[in-house]
Amino acid sequence: MTYNSVAEIFDDIDDTRARLLQTVEGLSAERQNFRPAPGKWSVAEILEHLSIVERRVAQLLGSLVEKAEAAGQTRAAAGPFAPVSIAEFVEQTRAQKLTAPENISPTGAALADSLSSLRDSRAALHALRPRVERVDGHAARFPHPAWGPINLYQWLAFVGAHEARHLAQINALKETMNAER
Repeated sequence: MTYNSVAEIFDDIDDTRARLLQTVEGLSAERQNFRPAPGKWSVAEILEHLSIVERRVAQLLGSLVEKAEAAGQTRAAAGPFAPVSIAEFVEQTRAQKLTAPENISPTGAALADSLSSLRDSRAALHALRPRVERVDGHAARFPHPAWGPINLYQWLAFVGAHEARHLAQINALKETMNAER
C-alpha cells in the first residue's frame, strides 16, 4: 500500500488494530494460551510481543520527531508529502521466518495486560500525530533490524504491517484450534 499522508497511515494502522481486537475478543483462557507446537507462540504471547514492539516503536518515533524538530526539518520546508510505501519490505520478508530477539520476545504476560499495553502505546502514537504531521519524516531515518534504514513514516506504517503479519498468524492459530476440537 502506498500512503499519501500521515492520516492515511494512521487510518491503516487503526483499521488493522480493530481487526486484531475483533479477532482476539472473547477467546477463552485455554484458547489464549494454546500453542500448536513446542516453540510456537500462543495468541497471548503474540499480543505481548506486539505490545512490546509498539511501545518501542512509539518511543523511537518520539525520538525521531524530536531530532527532526531540533534540526528544523519541517513538512512546510520539505514541500508536499511524498508518497510512502513499505510494500517492498513486507514482500521481501513475507515468507521468511523471523526470530524475535529476546528483548522483544514474550515473557508470559496475561492477554489483558498486553491489550492494556497496546491501548497505551497506540494512545502514545496518536499523541505524537500532530508533531509527526509537522516534521519532514522522510529525512528522519533509523535502521529496522530486517529492512535496514527506513524513515519515520515507514516506521509508523511498520506498526500496521507488523500487526497484520501477526494477525494472520493468530487467524491460522485459531484455525488449528478449531481443527483440534
